[in-house]
Amino acid sequence: METITTNHPLRTITLRYDRSKEAPEFETETLQCYHEIHDRTYAMLQRVQQGRKPVPGFRYEIEGVEWLLDQAADKLEHLKQMAPTNPVRGTVYQQLKRLLSDLDNTLNELVPRLIDESKLFFSYEDYSVGEDEWMEETAFPLFHEIFSRYEDCSLDTVFFDLDLEDFRHTLAFVKKQEGLFLDEMNTVINDFTGFSNRIDTLYGKVSEFDSELIIGM
Repeated sequence: METITTNHPLRTITLRYDRSKEAPEFETETLQCYHEIHDRTYAMLQRVQQGRKPVPGFRYEIEGVEWLLDQAADKLEHLKQMAPTNPVRGTVYQQLKRLLSDLDNTLNELVPRLIDESKLFFSYEDYSVGEDEWMEETAFPLFHEIFSRYEDCSLDTVFFDLDLEDFRHTLAFVKKQEGLFLDEMNTVINDFTGFSNRIDTLYGKVSEFDSELIIGM
């Protein structure tokens, strides 16, 4: 018997072979698929990790948008209640104008990046479904065949079963990370969509009150 260890970026693969037996074609195909499933899972993990990186920054920036939105809405209501002759009215007017300008600048910087990241996120969802289907319909049925035809194999199925179980644990970790990524990005997108509606409402009220506050933004 010969034990072969492969240092894959995802995890170390350890298999054992009976070299007195010639590997049948289906065994060779299955082992190629076994390495492929490691490649695909590692690619999935990389995409998930890359996708999660900007999420905390987006959440922080959206909190900043919320703060500006709340401040501007309060200033507008304050201004609407002030008499035209109130000596503080001009100051509040300028404060509102600055807040609206800050909000507009923040959105102009944030929105394009969030749109780009959202496109990557939605494309990942389609990609993940395809990977899951390949594993369930192609890869795992091949692995199961190894156990049903173990007498024909040079591969030690006891070792393979142990290694496959370790791989399943690794895959479960990757899918857990994927779940966190999907939840986090969905939250970011939903939160920003909610704020977008509030922003449109605020701009409508500001324009109705004084369109000069919107012109040039």
